[in-house]
Amino acid sequence: MTNKLRKMLLAGCLASGLGLTTQVNAEELRIGYISPVTGIFAQVGKDMVDGFQLYLSEHNNKLGGMDVKFIVEDDQGKPDAGVTKAKKLILQDKVHMFIGGLLASSGYALAPVSTSEKTLYISSVSSADDLTQRQLSKYPYFMRTSWTSSLPHHPLGQWACDNGFKKVIIIAADYAFGYETAGGFQSAFEACGGKVIQKIWPPLGTKDFGPYIPTFSPMLTASSRPWSARWRCSFPSNCAPPASKRRSWAAA
Repeated sequence: MTNKLRKMLLAGCLASGLGLTTQVNAEELRIGYISPVTGIFAQVGKDMVDGFQLYLSEHNNKLGGMDVKFIVEDDQGKPDAGVTKAKKLILQDKVHMFIGGLLASSGYALAPVSTSEKTLYISSVSSADDLTQRQLSKYPYFMRTSWTSSLPHHPLGQWACDNGFKKVIIIAADYAFGYETAGGFQSAFEACGGKVIQKIWPPLGTKDFGPYIPTFSPMLTASSRPWSARWRCSFPSNCAPPASKRRSWAAA
């Protein structure tokens, strides 16, 4: 991204966040940041906060020439807690914008707050598809700077089809991100002639996937397992097939 484009995007964000009622020469820009800094997603949440703070420190804690007051709120990876924190940031701390939310389900919960309170919400990580697809018109104060859940899984579905896989089961977390990643894979895979014969939805936070192995359909030729980072490592150790069948084990 060029410096010119960065400046244009920053100017747009600041203009939307500050709104028409704020003086152009405001000395302080108040930014709320919602992140799961405790709970099962704490490490990812800490990385989110550290990344934003690193950028601020590299720019003398200024954006658009204004000093930044950076207020972090912990949503513990819980959408309802995120809504409470967002309202606190807007109504009590008087932030000009709020950023963050890790889970797709958090994004779906936070976007309506931005609309009702007429406050800019920038989704830096939450990848909820419909916020910039089917529900885009509902959220005029919403901006996305990252990906959408289904996006990388369309080419994965195409790849699986191109490599001769015909029947696949999908194992994904039982919440918005899991549904959307699975949908992206299935859309491309079945458009190419493949068939998803089974979908399994372990609860978010599952650590032992062993009980799900006996439920796998004997008809499968591959499995796709889109998952959050924390469980991307534990799943293979729980469910890796024998060496003779590893060719049919597709990771997402």
